[in-house]
Amino acid sequence: MKQKLISLCLAVALTFALAVPAAAAPVGAQDSATLLYNLGLFRGAGVNPDGSPQFDLDRAPTRAEAVTILVRLLGKEAEAQSKSWTTPFTDVPDWAKPYVGYAYAQGYANGMAPTLFGSSSPVSAAQFLTFLLRALGYQDGVDFTWNASWRLTDKLGITQGQYNAQTTTFLRADAADVSANALYGLKKGQDKTLLQDLLASGAITGSTVVIWDYDALLFKEDFASFLFYPVAGSPASFTSFKLDKVTVNGLACQTLQVTTPEAVTAYLASIGHTAGGFGYVEVTYDEEAAEAAATDHYTDGSGKTYPLLAFTFTYTATEADGGQVKGSFTDYYYLDQ
Repeated sequence: MKQKLISLCLAVALTFALAVPAAAAPVGAQDSATLLYNLGLFRGAGVNPDGSPQFDLDRAPTRAEAVTILVRLLGKEAEAQSKSWTTPFTDVPDWAKPYVGYAYAQGYANGMAPTLFGSSSPVSAAQFLTFLLRALGYQDGVDFTWNASWRLTDKLGITQGQYNAQTTTFLRADAADVSANALYGLKKGQDKTLLQDLLASGAITGSTVVIWDYDALLFKEDFASFLFYPVAGSPASFTSFKLDKVTVNGLACQTLQVTTPEAVTAYLASIGHTAGGFGYVEVTYDEEAAEAAATDHYTDGSGKTYPLLAFTFTYTATEADGGQVKGSFTDYYYLDQ
């Protein structure tokens, strides 16, 4: 029997703004980019034929683009564009000057030489994580070492061991995944996350955008249960959350679910749990068949490879006015024996 479950998408938030289209990017990157886009914290590089944003996830961002991604993630784009910034750098293109200027003034990003920012150079994993940690209040040389910044982001849950000194490529897909996880990153010396800051400041707005989170409550052989709930501070205007279908690696599952907050609280209490939530589901599936059907795998730091369990949830959310929003999302897990 499996004894430990590890999610590859820790604390991934969900928004019911649109369904996530398929992509060739690394696992979870399209979901992360779509989440951030719906929250106004990430932009596409173009538009797909179906009208959805093209995130260009398989391309390495430049340092100028990386700083732009950071400023937008922090909800500071308007502030960056509202001022003229002075920097010593001579290689910053006009479009990037507000972002580089803001990040430099805040101490989030420095240059690669006294007068060069390195705007057109690809950003490394260490550099991007350093920008992000500084924005969360951590100091390189005090809290972390910039060229091994992943050690602190691993501890904070922003990364999960995928970066190290041998990492040579950092894509827009990586930036999207790291940025989405950073929403739950704790600011230095505070019991407060970046997401809570964004909600409190009004940087995330929209009456139909509900930021959802979920927990995997229990995993054992052939069984899993999940609890869904809106993040604190989210403008929750939905009255129910119903899963229309659940699959694991494309294989159908049997479900028992509770779809309203009141019923969830009562049901969990009946089985000895004090947690509340907005929706609850118990999933029965064939674990052996699901692992055999896996098309993606994860290799941990010791070189051991695991088949990924891709849980896909297709849902209908009912709004307070009776309107309905449909969509789907996928989270990936592997079971460590």
